[in-house]
Amino acid sequence: MALPSSSVRARWVQWLKVLGIALAGVLVCLGLLFGWFLLTTPTPPPIPRTTAQDDTLPARTIDGFRFHLETHGDPQRPVVIAIHGGPGNDYRYLLPLAALAPDYFVVFYDQRGAGLSPRVPAADFTLERFVADLDAIGRTFSPNEPVRLIGHSWGGMLATAYLARHPERVSHAVLAEPGFLTPELGDRFVQTLDERTGFSAASLAAVLRAAASAVKLPGPDIDLDARLDQFGRQVSAYNGPGNPVLGYFCGHDLRTASLPSWRLGVRAMTTTLGSARGEDGKVTLNLARGVERFPREVLLLAGSCDEIIGPEVQEQHRRLFPQARLAVIQGAGHTMFGERPEESLRLIRQYFAQAQ
Repeated sequence: MALPSSSVRARWVQWLKVLGIALAGVLVCLGLLFGWFLLTTPTPPPIPRTTAQDDTLPARTIDGFRFHLETHGDPQRPVVIAIHGGPGNDYRYLLPLAALAPDYFVVFYDQRGAGLSPRVPAADFTLERFVADLDAIGRTFSPNEPVRLIGHSWGGMLATAYLARHPERVSHAVLAEPGFLTPELGDRFVQTLDERTGFSAASLAAVLRAAASAVKLPGPDIDLDARLDQFGRQVSAYNGPGNPVLGYFCGHDLRTASLPSWRLGVRAMTTTLGSARGEDGKVTLNLARGVERFPREVLLLAGSCDEIIGPEVQEQHRRLFPQARLAVIQGAGHTMFGERPEESLRLIRQYFAQAQ
């Protein structure tokens, strides 16, 4: 095999030098730009502490883990467990569901590694661990009677996995826009988000501003998790072109959403979602396997504005269950409980009132 001539080698060396100089220039420009954001970005408020760091937070130790957790209502009433999304969000945005308390005992909790619950090793972010936590919480507050579940987004996915494993422990299940329940719908979900993700000067500025905010984070107990959580929260608040989650909301506008939160658990989000995909990038997580064991009716909710996992996707989810119905909440996006609380609560109360 003939070797390239010296002139060809010289041209390759020259191109590599040019490429190296160009990359170095880009890195220098990004460094200078980041330095400018570091100087101009205001110091953010301290990040909320977790129950491992703050004894004043509402909490309950269950199976040796100190969950950020609160309850509303009479513990003698039927138990409702609200399961937040993410993975990695917290239950703050679900608190409109506390209005169920006159008739039910409502339990809110932050999943491990999320919200104000303690941060945990990556090995803890497994579906089986999340299911076991939900089971332990249900048996703590309702040891003898089945519970009612309200799962939103990722929480709806987790609730589905729980139904499949412990059908006897659930009397009613509300699944509010679960992201995906089968590998096929998971691949479609990933593709939809990829197609809606874009790059622009505004999105680059949002990332650099978020990084500067994470670097300048003040207060005690500032570790890598705290900085990652701050960065994630700032990036997720970007309300401009290239942010795929805008498709969840009416008018592609985050200002129409209702997603107040205390703290985002970034490692919980990235690790859990990463484990749902195989080495080839395809989704392998099948949450619907075993749901045929749940003999009762399931209520699925969708917001009419959601273009990513709204009514069309939830209709496909409905068909996975032996008995299920879908209710579409008009004028709502993905966060229907905060956007349209009265209609959401009406549908839930109506469903819960059914004898099962």
